Amino acid sequence: MKLPEIIGVAGTNASGKNTLGDVLVADFGYSQVSTGDMVRAEAMKQFGDIERATLQKVAPAYKRQHGAGVFVELALQQPRPLVIDGIRALGEAKMIKKAGGVLVFVDADPELRYQRMKKRARDAESQKSFEEFLQLDQNEWEAGPDDSDYNIKGIKAMADISLTNDGTVEEFTKKALAALEQQQTNTELTD
Repeated sequence: MKLPEIIGVAGTNASGKNTLGDVLVADFGYSQVSTGDMVRAEAMKQFGDIERATLQKVAPAYKRQHGAGVFVELALQQPRPLVIDGIRALGEAKMIKKAGGVLVFVDADPELRYQRMKKRARDAESQKSFEEFLQLDQNEWEAGPDDSDYNIKGIKAMADISLTNDGTVEEFTKKALAALEQQQTNTELTD
C-alpha cells in the first residue's frame, strides 16, 4: 500500500484523529507528532494545567507570537513518513499543504464523540456536561479570521479527504487507508 509521505489530520474533538495516527505508526512506520501535545506542554509551562479552556487561550496566542503554523513547522522536522495530528488552525493546515502533505478531516456524531471523550478521561474534560462539550466544540469551530485562530470549519473546507468515524476502529481504519491510498494514486497521476 502506497500512502502519502506527509499526512495532516484535523477534525473535531474526540473524532479519532489520534487513532488514525496510531495506525499509521504501528502498521506503516510513520513518525507521529501531535500538535495538541505541543499545546498541552506549552499550557503546562504557562498555566500549570491542560484544561480545554486553557488550551483554547494558549494555542492562538502562541501562534500569533511565533507564527500561525509554528507547531506544524516544528513537527515537519521529524523523520518521514510523518503524520501530524491535532491541526486546529488554518495556518497549520496551510503549512501541511505547502509541505506537499495530504490533509485529512475526521468527524463523528457529537454524542459519540462526547462518549469517547469521557472514556479517554484526559484531564478534567470527562467531567464536562454534554452542553459544555458542545460549547467547547463551538469555540474551536470558527474562533476568528486570523490564521492563528481555531478554525475547524475552514480546515474542513480545505481538506483533501473528509471522513466520518461513526463505526468501529476497524471500519474507520479501512476507510481512511483506502482514501489515503486513492489520494496518493491521484497525486502520482497528476505529477
